Amino acid sequence: MLDESLFVSDIVHSRDVEINKDKVIRLHFKEIPAIEFIKFQRALNSEDEDTRAGAIAVLIAASLCEADGTPAMTVDKAMRLKTKPMDAIFKIVMEINGGDNSGKA
Repeated sequence: MLDESLFVSDIVHSRDVEINKDKVIRLHFKEIPAIEFIKFQRALNSEDEDTRAGAIAVLIAASLCEADGTPAMTVDKAMRLKTKPMDAIFKIVMEINGGDNSGKA
């Protein structure tokens, strides 16, 4: 039997996220499969400017969830985030998923 640590878990991770200097909110995240990061890297290297610009929003929408694990945000809504919240949320997405934030917003 394969070790379960090889696979994304169903655990919902809660984190306090500082969205601006005087506001911190509690958000929930789920792990996402490595295939999503392959798609992310390809999107970042796309010739299409809109694809590159939306790559982070796709990962945020895939990871951000409600406390029960259901999706909390669509890609379209994630694309409307302000810079500071997007950066803070993306940092947590990468932390939860064991990556670095080389694609930082």
